[in-house]
Amino acid sequence: MPAIVNLLFNVVSTNTTISFRKVLPMVSLVSLLVGFGGHLLLWLVLVRNPRTRSKPSSVLLLNLSLADLGALLTLPCVLLGASFQNWELGGATCVLLGFMTSVTVGLEIFSLAALSVLRYRIVAPGTRPPASLTQM
Repeated sequence: MPAIVNLLFNVVSTNTTISFRKVLPMVSLVSLLVGFGGHLLLWLVLVRNPRTRSKPSSVLLLNLSLADLGALLTLPCVLLGASFQNWELGGATCVLLGFMTSVTVGLEIFSLAALSVLRYRIVAPGTRPPASLTQM
């Protein structure tokens, strides 16, 4: 994530007359609105449909969505830190941001790995049928 922010900062600051401090809130706001909207729609689809609620893949997708929402919550702090070119949000915010980043990345990796195993068990010939919700 910081590499993307640095790239955006370099492109905006060297190629245009627009200040990075003006672009930063717009990028953050658009990312948050699109991200929260997309995850809200995913939750509505998966939770309202009774057939999908009992599937292990739906539970893993909801878990992945929850972890991604946690990552979206850290986005404004990362972008603010990049725009200030110095960390001015305090020590507690720094520790909380590092903790949230670690937890969300761990949850996303676990969810993607479990989804991959589940998909492999469905597609691979000669294996057992997919796991039930209690086995997952």
